[in-house]
Amino acid sequence: MKRILLFCCALAIAIPALAIERDDCAGPLTHLGALYQIRSIMMRRYSSSSDVQHFIDQRIEELREPQPGGGYKWVRWVRPSGNGPTDKKVHTVVAVHGQGDPDMFESSSNHVYAVRVVVPSKRSMFKGNNPVYVGDVRINYDRQADVMHINRWMQPDTSQTLELDGIYERVMADAQVSVDRRDSKEAVAEIHFSQAVAQDDPANPSYSTIKALERIRETPDPATVDAEIAALESSLFPGSDSPPLLTIVRDLRRADELLRSEKKDDQDKGDRLLKETLRRLR
Repeated sequence: MKRILLFCCALAIAIPALAIERDDCAGPLTHLGALYQIRSIMMRRYSSSSDVQHFIDQRIEELREPQPGGGYKWVRWVRPSGNGPTDKKVHTVVAVHGQGDPDMFESSSNHVYAVRVVVPSKRSMFKGNNPVYVGDVRINYDRQADVMHINRWMQPDTSQTLELDGIYERVMADAQVSVDRRDSKEAVAEIHFSQAVAQDDPANPSYSTIKALERIRETPDPATVDAEIAALESSLFPGSDSPPLLTIVRDLRRADELLRSEKKDDQDKGDRLLKETLRRLR
């Protein structure tokens, strides 16, 4: 009896999943098809959370439309609302100020909107930093160039920033740095690249699908998947009743395990859970 019920539930789930997969329609049906596929994976007795994660990551990758030259058609780069990622480059200064050429501290980074020259307060976890003389800092991006004419001694725990007029794919910076004779190899300078963050483009026809997949990835449980499917089915088919099939199958399996127990208390719990679950199918 219980095995038959499980088979019926599995069949009820598999049929719409296959129907959507064979339909070439985009938009809401593609969205629903992705949800049905996740439900089908979670239906398997021996599937794991990593199986679900792998499918979601792969599907999101496809929906963002990777481009031959790198990147995605439907991903844009934006400045973060708060503190975003910073790509920090560190250079130990050797050149002595006023004696020969300064060190040329060269570095680069991607998706940059600001460049900061920093003389940190420490050069290691336990050692304080020393002053650094910073000359011109040349910044190249998108066939453009800016120069920060710092040309002064920068004390530890000081910095100077250049804000770019946009977000640039590749930014290179060259800084002229030197130190007092006694501080050679005993001081560091840094260049910090403030980086943009990737964001899905709302103009993507599959934007709502990606957001739903991300919600499931964050909380990959039967209730979350059932809720996503119910919300979408009710919008596509007004008045339809979407039973929480994945939750029901989970409870049927749990009831089956309890009924197989040799403990009378577990059997009673299994019997109650089975009846409650069957009631939801009516």
